[in-house]
Amino acid sequence: MFDSLFSAGSTVALPAWAALGAAPWLGRAKPAIWALTGIVIPVGLGLVYWWLMSTYWSSAEGGGYSSLSAVHALFQHPGLLTAGWFHYLAFDLFVGTWIAREGERAGIAPVLLIPCFALTFLFGPVGLLAFLALRVAPACARIARALHARQPQLAVFGGLLLAVMLPALVASYVDPRTLNGVGVWVKPLKFIASVSLYALTMAWLIGDLPRERRDSLVVRAIVAVVIAAGTFEVGYITLQDALGQASHFNNGSTFHAVMYALMGLGALSLSATALPLAWQFARHGGALEPTYRLATVIGLVLTFVAGAGAGIAISQHEGPTFGALAGGAVLPLVGWSATGGDLRVPHFLGVHAQQVLPLIGALIAMWRVPFGRTVVWLATAGYAAAIVYTFRLAYAGVPLLSLGN
Repeated sequence: MFDSLFSAGSTVALPAWAALGAAPWLGRAKPAIWALTGIVIPVGLGLVYWWLMSTYWSSAEGGGYSSLSAVHALFQHPGLLTAGWFHYLAFDLFVGTWIAREGERAGIAPVLLIPCFALTFLFGPVGLLAFLALRVAPACARIARALHARQPQLAVFGGLLLAVMLPALVASYVDPRTLNGVGVWVKPLKFIASVSLYALTMAWLIGDLPRERRDSLVVRAIVAVVIAAGTFEVGYITLQDALGQASHFNNGSTFHAVMYALMGLGALSLSATALPLAWQFARHGGALEPTYRLATVIGLVLTFVAGAGAGIAISQHEGPTFGALAGGAVLPLVGWSATGGDLRVPHFLGVHAQQVLPLIGALIAMWRVPFGRTVVWLATAGYAAAIVYTFRLAYAGVPLLSLGN
């Protein structure tokens, strides 16, 4: 019986997906197709799912949703496994119809939606992500054009770094090697993303300067240092990790010791470019909204003071952690220690003052918040207090968030 139900569900779903893909070219039949694929068929599949779950739920001993083993036990029963298939068919077809409607509303060419339909049917959320990527692509293109108009060299450099992340991401999935308990491609990916964001933010901010200042010797020097230092940092870190060797705190040979010293100089030079740009805003940004101008100057100065300061502290300590258990838990995504203090937290906050404070200033200006300059100073005080607090946590050996041993 369950094999027959499985086949029946597929027999209903496959033609529905084909009709959904063809609907834009079927004229007046399109609304009826959308009604079938978005309401009638998902409801029918959902009713079968409900009947299977209510009939066989009690037959799966130890089954449920409380843990992975409970889910495994649940779907050991063929009736509940068939119910899972109907769940998949119903929801994916509903999402596919939503994609069709939203795609038409957004003016996306119907032929571009067909791969999204195929991915949704085969891999569920992957198809939805593909469609969402299509939705944001025009906005991303507009941002890319705006960045290129503001500062073309940094825009291209930042974009190339983002493109380099794709093969690095693939490598992280296919390469199982680790270095100090962490995948060898994790650090390159983090640094590529960080340098790219820094370069793109600098490109955007430079575009706010008067046109004659964008071509000044100072700004050209800023651009050159960001590209040169960023290329060196990303290139050497990626090379070392690809070879399975440490890039930071590696004094195992004269070559590695010299390269590590040059990395420190490169990182300091990269963050130091924030200072002359802050001076350009302070001296030549008179036409800008005062609140935004103030927030940008403060954000750039804080980027160097806190970002470089934390970097120097990490170098002097010969590592970012205090009191962390070897091989202990780390926070997801960022990789900060969850068992001890970590100087990478204030370093992160310092580096990203370059984005956070100018954004706060822009929002205050856009919303016309009363006493805008005072609000900027209050926001700065709060942000600086957070940096000081995380420095104290790090030196006290206390993690930002504890996940246990």
